[in-house]
Amino acid sequence: MISCRKRKKIAVLINKIALFVLIFSMLGGCIQSNEGQKAQEQNESHASVSQPKKLPPAKGPINWLLFEAENGNMPMDYLANMDDPTGNTYIDLDDIIGKLHASEGEAYPESELYLAGFSDDGRRIALCRESQDLDYLIIKIFDLSTTKKMYEFKVPNRDYSVMSPDLRKCVYTDDAAVFYYMNQGQKTKALGHLNDGHYLVLPVFSPDSNQFALVDSNHNILVYDLSKNKLIQKIKLGIEGIQIEQWLYNDQLVLSSYDNDKTYVLNIRTGEKRLLMKATASPVITLDNRRIAYLNSKGEMQQPDIQTGLPIKYSNVFHRIGYNVSPTQWVQTTTDLMKYRKNITAQKIIASSTLPDQAGNSYAARNIMDGDASTAWCEGVKGDGVGEWIKIDFGSMQELKGFELINGLAKSSNAFQANNRVKRMKLEFSNGRTMMIDNDFIRNEFLDNPVHTSFVKITIEAVEKGSKYHDTCMSEIRFF
Repeated sequence: MISCRKRKKIAVLINKIALFVLIFSMLGGCIQSNEGQKAQEQNESHASVSQPKKLPPAKGPINWLLFEAENGNMPMDYLANMDDPTGNTYIDLDDIIGKLHASEGEAYPESELYLAGFSDDGRRIALCRESQDLDYLIIKIFDLSTTKKMYEFKVPNRDYSVMSPDLRKCVYTDDAAVFYYMNQGQKTKALGHLNDGHYLVLPVFSPDSNQFALVDSNHNILVYDLSKNKLIQKIKLGIEGIQIEQWLYNDQLVLSSYDNDKTYVLNIRTGEKRLLMKATASPVITLDNRRIAYLNSKGEMQQPDIQTGLPIKYSNVFHRIGYNVSPTQWVQTTTDLMKYRKNITAQKIIASSTLPDQAGNSYAARNIMDGDASTAWCEGVKGDGVGEWIKIDFGSMQELKGFELINGLAKSSNAFQANNRVKRMKLEFSNGRTMMIDNDFIRNEFLDNPVHTSFVKITIEAVEKGSKYHDTCMSEIRFF
């Protein structure tokens, strides 16, 4: 379970990590543009705009993976559907938090909320509220099917709070390192100095939320039973620098040692431990022990099937456009999470120019809202395309609270680097309003001043030059 501590987003240096996975065998183009074939196409019109591609109806739980992403400018959390190999099915956590904040109907600002974690069945979410006006932390539990708040915890200590996998229980500490326990926000129990007072480590709950484990100062694993309010097991490991990463089904713990740079799986019942990988890249495993997610030495997401050792294809769009991504939690659920991803569709899209199709690739204006980040609109004039524009017509008045842009030609990492990206753009609306956007971020919000408009015209004002070509591209835009 994720700690309720507010996480600082730190870009991860991945190139030094060598992964040698023992429990399975690891199996492991730049889209070139042709300047000589450019032809300017004025007012290219597309009356029928393709709708985002949809996955077939799910027969069982969908495997979502929670990611932290960082590119030096804007950290973000998002959920990605790992059963969609294209990487196009994802949900920005801000969309979920915004909708739940609105459903609560309280006056505090949305910016005071941040993610504590999901229940493992994906039916509930825990959000932390932290405010300078409060001397305690509030943990709010919402039902993701109904958006209704179920209950909340008021925690006096803001730094050391851990939620159980079902989000019904909370363990936290005070300054003296005494652990306390609450069940659904009711009645606090003191659990005592469970970590012997030498140093503080965060506990990890069992999948049934009835027990938790932590590491003491002598590098032993201590297992506590909440119903009995006592220590029930002590496992001597003799390995320094141990941290518990996960508690899986079948009483297995995933442990990382930052002293010897190895990760292990420990069977609590037998005390047997086995090496998982010669690295501490914090692999994340589904609780049914079927899939593992980790980053390879290139920072690319890998998700092999543990039973067969075969890789499960996945292309991470954020990694393709230069973000460092890190997996943090699997969420296997039948709950419809995509309903939180608001998308205002277009009726018509026109562009001042378009790069001609080549090598079987289209660069048409409609690509910018087709739901596929591997396709893009690319302007088609000689030079860098400054002054070229694309106009998105919604067909009726809409309220826009912001937009999300996958910049550049995001079909591959090479294509993204080789071609221009938009650095600054001008937005014009039907109500006469105009704004300039320095495109440093994926997500741009209009804060407390939504825009009412029937169209958006985007003009390229400045570009970030590609390493090889002068075509300026935008892969996908979403208005919300």
